[in-house]
Amino acid sequence: MAILTSASVENGTNASSTSVPWLYDLTVDDTTFVMTSSFIIFTMQTGFGLLESGCVSLKNEVNIMMKNVVDVVFGGLTYWAFGFGLSFGRSHMSLPFIGIGDFLVDPGTGDHMGPVFAAFLFQLSFATTATTIVSGAMAERCNFKAYCLFSMLNTVVYCIPAGWVWGEHGFLYKLGVVDIAGSGPVHLVGGTSALVATAMLGPRLGRYDNGLDPMPLGSPTNALMGLFMLWWGWLAFNSGSTFGISGHKWKYSARAAVVTMNSSFGGGFVGLVHSYFLRKGTFDIMDLINGVLGSLVSVTAGCYLYRPWEAVVVGAIGGAIACLMMPLWDRMRIDDPVGATSVHGCAGLWGVLAVGIFALDPKLLNTTRGRSGVLHGGGWYLLSVQALAALCYITWSATVTFIILWIVNKIIPLRMKAHDELLGADLTEHLIRHQGVGVSRVLSALINQQSNEHQIVSLQNITVVGRNTGKGNIHIGWHNSVERVQLVFLHELICT
Repeated sequence: MAILTSASVENGTNASSTSVPWLYDLTVDDTTFVMTSSFIIFTMQTGFGLLESGCVSLKNEVNIMMKNVVDVVFGGLTYWAFGFGLSFGRSHMSLPFIGIGDFLVDPGTGDHMGPVFAAFLFQLSFATTATTIVSGAMAERCNFKAYCLFSMLNTVVYCIPAGWVWGEHGFLYKLGVVDIAGSGPVHLVGGTSALVATAMLGPRLGRYDNGLDPMPLGSPTNALMGLFMLWWGWLAFNSGSTFGISGHKWKYSARAAVVTMNSSFGGGFVGLVHSYFLRKGTFDIMDLINGVLGSLVSVTAGCYLYRPWEAVVVGAIGGAIACLMMPLWDRMRIDDPVGATSVHGCAGLWGVLAVGIFALDPKLLNTTRGRSGVLHGGGWYLLSVQALAALCYITWSATVTFIILWIVNKIIPLRMKAHDELLGADLTEHLIRHQGVGVSRVLSALINQQSNEHQIVSLQNITVVGRNTGKGNIHIGWHNSVERVQLVFLHELICT
């Protein structure tokens, strides 16, 4: 985000010294632009849902989509109630570490109503994104009820560091830390939370029994469609972070779009080359996806501070980091089904530091307060405060996420029961059966026979998604013979 408005620069004033915080110093055109960007950013939830559902097994695809909905519903509710206030509260009680005020957002007509609502909507789209990053890392073995509770509380993990760097009270803001669109408070924070969450949950059952090779994707097409949706949303994510088009801001919004695209070119290129040489002439889908997403995460912090060629370099390095870190986490038995830790955490860290190296003072905006990165003769100050910010993000996110998950686990177990995990969350959490996927209704009924007779009856009456039940009866004899083989093997596996 543009820390100071172009109007402030033209007038020779600092936004923090005026009565209107920079966040609300918006013209009518600025407000319209911010709202439109927010609407587009919200479509990224679709992208996350498609990507994550494509990466998990088919018996869990509905469950992961449901978690993305929960992120918006519960995460949005708590962000409106207290998250926005903790980031940008305007009370005199605000501290360098935390904002106070503007809880239960509802400004009056004389309190910058339009700009406040627009700013809240924009920040809400960022907050729900930060939580959604974690859902993919917890996929296929996290209790849905526990996740709902976590989604409500996880708002705290994002909103506090967002206030540090974007709120006028924040200590990182006062130090001159630069993060235009959230490589740090959104992606690095979300990626660190993802790492803690997946480490606490442990690997999926059988994940490393046959080596470290990636699990097959449930739907490669969905994963690629998710990439395109995220790619589209990222343009609004970065271009919208000029927070308007008045004055000179429109020029840097256009620059941010080109820089964002150029970075993805570099990351996608690296992903394809990495796959070609590592996989002996074939092209792995996840290498390409992670290469592109890693580059987009990397360029987000300085999206209009780089020249186009620098964006390609920053993106290429980010894509390489994302691709190389995936197998390294697997070697440590950190089971992250979608690569959130590598893409958002590791590439996000690089994105925060890259500002201190490549950033160029935009002159017409006071985003960097006259500072440039090391390569542009700006000295080491900017890189130093960027490194400090990264350390603060990681420490905060890891500590608070651990505490929240520990509390949630005491209330509702985080990990699904073993037999529920084998059956799939779609069946056990949402009563959805997939044709030819996972285990049959006979297996699920008999596994639960000793504990829940009523569950046997209910599961037997669940219709397979996408199946014509009349035609399905024609092959019932053959299916049952196969199902009984599955039953003996998996029932013994669970009971041992």
